[in-house]
Amino acid sequence: MVHNKGKATLYLIGDFWNMWPDVNTKNAGFFLVIVLFFIICISAGCTETAQIKDQARIAFEEGRYAQAVSLYDQAILKTGTDSELFFLKGLALFELVRYKDAIDAFTAAIRINSGYHQAWYWKGRASYMMGDYDEAVRSFYKAIELDEANTEYWYHRGLALSSRGQYDLAIAHFDKIIMISPSFEDAWSSRGYAYVMEKNYTEALYSFNEALKLNSDNAENWINKASVLRVLGQNDEAEIAINQANLLYLKQGEDITRKIPKTPVSIIP
Repeated sequence: MVHNKGKATLYLIGDFWNMWPDVNTKNAGFFLVIVLFFIICISAGCTETAQIKDQARIAFEEGRYAQAVSLYDQAILKTGTDSELFFLKGLALFELVRYKDAIDAFTAAIRINSGYHQAWYWKGRASYMMGDYDEAVRSFYKAIELDEANTEYWYHRGLALSSRGQYDLAIAHFDKIIMISPSFEDAWSSRGYAYVMEKNYTEALYSFNEALKLNSDNAENWINKASVLRVLGQNDEAEIAINQANLLYLKQGEDITRKIPKTPVSIIP
């Protein structure tokens, strides 16, 4: 006796290929119900993950970073392969000053998606905060390789190079930023610092002046300018810069005072 064996066919359900036997019209409705059941289950899981992710986002925006981490962990358990969840968890860990854990989260995101330039950048930021300037330089380099026009990436790599004592390379990075975005105040300030370390006080003074043209309310740049002017023997101009810095600090103090409630606080013994 010869038996006809049913032929197996692959059907795509969600993200999974499943083998179902070919059926006749009589049983088609039964298998359609099963297919719809799988689709509903998969969709419900995606919806639940999206809801948890949204709750985590709100927690992060409200500064509840520990709760955000916990929620991202819940979402990760349901998916496991979503690089964005690991990245967002890393940002929350960074805010909690848990830099080592943040690096692990960013690294996990990169393993899933090696082209995730934001994850490379924040891995560099976390490495920098831990004093691992070599890893920071490498991570920022990868971020720049993936998004060359991003001035933040160039800036932070310049800072890492400067912290590593490679002031000439740092200056080259700051110059690159200024070429792309001349109004990048911090690039001018950091360029000035690097030139101070190189003992090129003329270029340092020029950099601090350019930074002050962009923002004359930055007291730190007035102090940096004063320090350079003193080295150059221009003591009168240095005194003017110091006075300007003091005025700005006084103004900031007054602004802070305005925010302090004037209502007396009752002390209950």
